Amino acid sequence: MNLFNIGSMELIWVLLVALIILGPTKLVQFSKSIGKLLKSSRRWIHELQNSIDTNYKEEENRDEQN
Repeated sequence: MNLFNIGSMELIWVLLVALIILGPTKLVQFSKSIGKLLKSSRRWIHELQNSIDTNYKEEENRDEQN
């Protein structure tokens, strides 16, 4: 696994340190918050891409008509 140039062992170390610092209860809450943030970020990026595509297609259609 190579997520953000972080190998599997490095990811395990990061999670272990987070578990030690936050504790099991707060780690679960933190993970849920991060998950919600990622979900909303993906939705926002998808909407932005759709908006850009729509504007680009409208601009192409205007250029073809002229």
